Amino acid sequence: MRDTELCKRLLVLQEPWGISRVRVDVQSQELHVYLTTGKPWFGRSPFEQHKWRWRHINVGTYKTYIHATLPDEGGIANESQPFLGSVGQDYTHGLARQVIECLQAGLGYRQICELLGIDVYLAWQIRHGINEGQFPDVGGKLASQMSDEEDAEPARQAIPATGDPVWFNLLESEQPFHANMLGLKLLLARTRQEFSRLASEDAKIIRVNAVRRFFIRHEKQLGDEIAQLDKFRSQTEAGSYE
Repeated sequence: MRDTELCKRLLVLQEPWGISRVRVDVQSQELHVYLTTGKPWFGRSPFEQHKWRWRHINVGTYKTYIHATLPDEGGIANESQPFLGSVGQDYTHGLARQVIECLQAGLGYRQICELLGIDVYLAWQIRHGINEGQFPDVGGKLASQMSDEEDAEPARQAIPATGDPVWFNLLESEQPFHANMLGLKLLLARTRQEFSRLASEDAKIIRVNAVRRFFIRHEKQLGDEIAQLDKFRSQTEAGSYE
């Protein structure tokens, strides 16, 4: 059985969705699935520029990422498809549903992260969605439960999502970003040098995620850098730099 056909069954894809290709990163234990809605051309799916990327439920021990372009950019028509996500979010509807079911079963915030193999920031995004009423079928009791739960990672709320333009602005800009940690200095220098030469959007997203993961892993040591990143975002949105 071909990889694309196997993944199609594992993800329970529904028409008109299909899989154009599958990429397995053994070293990082990541599975990347590229979806298409195009009709096959001589047995092959047409090339598509995949605009969005979402974290999905793990396949075995592999972190699974879905790459696709939504026919409806508002994302409303895709909420019934568990393998898709909404515009601007980092997770699929299926992963969000699994987190909600764990919460309804009484599991704690950190237990869910360990059980599903997701990072704290991603879990916080789903939590924020519950509190904001993005899941209409979730009762107010669960939202209240999550609001009352002690959040031991408040600073992570300041770390932007993968899709936040601040990462592209940071890596494409020549404006100085002062990093105290040598590891971050080297990572930013190398990534900024490579970023302008990358033609593929997927390759750029991979670099963005590498930088973002560094911020998440070393959040306790990067208070100044996180604050500086937030200021960098504000400057970018205003269209000016100091």
